[in-house]
Order: sequence, then C-alpha cells, then structure tokens
Amino acid sequence: MNVLQLAILTILSEDERSVNELREYLGIDKKRIIKSIRSLEKKGLVERKTYLGEGDVIFGITEEGIQELYKYYMFLRDLIKEMEISVCTRFDC
Repeated sequence: MNVLQLAILTILSEDERSVNELREYLGIDKKRIIKSIRSLEKKGLVERKTYLGEGDVIFGITEEGIQELYKYYMFLRDLIKEMEISVCTRFDC
C-alpha cells in the first residue's frame, strides 16, 4: 500500500467520489489515480458504484477497504509519535 492509495481510501471513507473529484482533491494526474484505483479494486478495497454521463466512474470504499485503512491508521499514528520524538529531540521543537 502506498501513500496515494492510503489518501484515496481516506477520501473515499468520507464519501463516494469520481476519478475527477479524486484528481481535484489530490492534485495528481488522472493516470496515476486510475492506476491506484485499479490496484485497490483488484484487492477488493474499493468498488465501482455508478457511471457518470461524461465517462467518469463513481467509486466507494468497501468494508475490507475500511478495515485496511484502519490498520494503516494505527501503524501511522504510532509512527508519527515516534517521528515527533526523534525530530523534536534533534531540532528542539
């Protein structure tokens, strides 16, 4: 799981979104988002909900996707705490 995939799961956990909406939120080119969405879809973490008239697709997060996001949240939360200690020790913050 990479950072872009985690960002996509986070956004989709709030609401269903189209590829174009994800592109606007993340500021990343459409090809990278589509590649990440396909990977997440193959893993069963996101699913297609509906097609829009402009050829865009609405995606939503699955229950498996929510569980995966939570697993990474717990890991990243603890990592951030450790990083804060290390960085603040070095830079007096």
